[in-house]
Amino acid sequence: MSDQTQLFPSFDGPAMTPAERRKLFPKSRGTAKGYAAIPGTGPAGETCGSCSHHVTKRYAKNYHKCELMSAYWTGGTATDIRVKSPACREWQA
Repeated sequence: MSDQTQLFPSFDGPAMTPAERRKLFPKSRGTAKGYAAIPGTGPAGETCGSCSHHVTKRYAKNYHKCELMSAYWTGGTATDIRVKSPACREWQA
């Protein structure tokens, strides 16, 4: 078999499980992508909402953002954070 065959399996093979499909094709809607680092890498028991970098931007709605990522902010949910997410390694009191 060539390398290309291994990278792109044929469609006559076994069907993908739902978990494999979600991994390959994640839903972009509803996922917050505005974190400065991976959530959960910060102090235990802290959340994004308790961080000094947490900002609430008021456009047509309120959007929770990370101030460290302000260069990448959009006017919508694409660069939001979740207030209840575990703190990242950039967390500050």
